[in-house]
Amino acid sequence: MDRHGTDLSLTAKGDSFQLVPRSVIGMLWLQTHFETSTWDLICSGAVRLKNESCEALCRDARTAGLNVAKIPAVLVG
Repeated sequence: MDRHGTDLSLTAKGDSFQLVPRSVIGMLWLQTHFETSTWDLICSGAVRLKNESCEALCRDARTAGLNVAKIPAVLVG
């Protein structure tokens, strides 16, 4: 992990991933990729992405130098 920690986290929730900004840089980056009307939802962790969109977002964010934590589902049993 980089010295400034995680910028974005994507946590598996069923068939989608919950998107949560974890740093100011992460939030600013998201603001350049999503409409203004979604910022409150992003800030509150209410945005979920399907796997294909999640993969594209991860690629773009990592290319931009952000640290992204993609957390898989944990199976209990």
